[in-house]
Amino acid sequence: MIVTVEKNLYYIKQYLESTGKYEIYNCEDYIGPVHAFIYEKKEEENFEDIQQSLINLAHNEHVNIRHGVLMINSQNKTPKEIEAILSERINKDIY
Repeated sequence: MIVTVEKNLYYIKQYLESTGKYEIYNCEDYIGPVHAFIYEKKEEENFEDIQQSLINLAHNEHVNIRHGVLMINSQNKTPKEIEAILSERINKDIY
């Protein structure tokens, strides 16, 4: 599972990397298809547009994301809670 994380959420990135289950990238540095995007809520951004651009990129790269990109708002979530959300997606084998 390819996961991108906003750069300011480095502690989440470090935790997820320590599990060894995911390919983790800073979203600011990575250009490619993703299965999940972890962000910190920003009122001024339209995440439907971001999600659609991520889906379009995946289709162009022929990556199967038939259920869309999992968007995880990190607000009020621990790294462990975020990892549980990602694990649930993997366990359902829908990415």
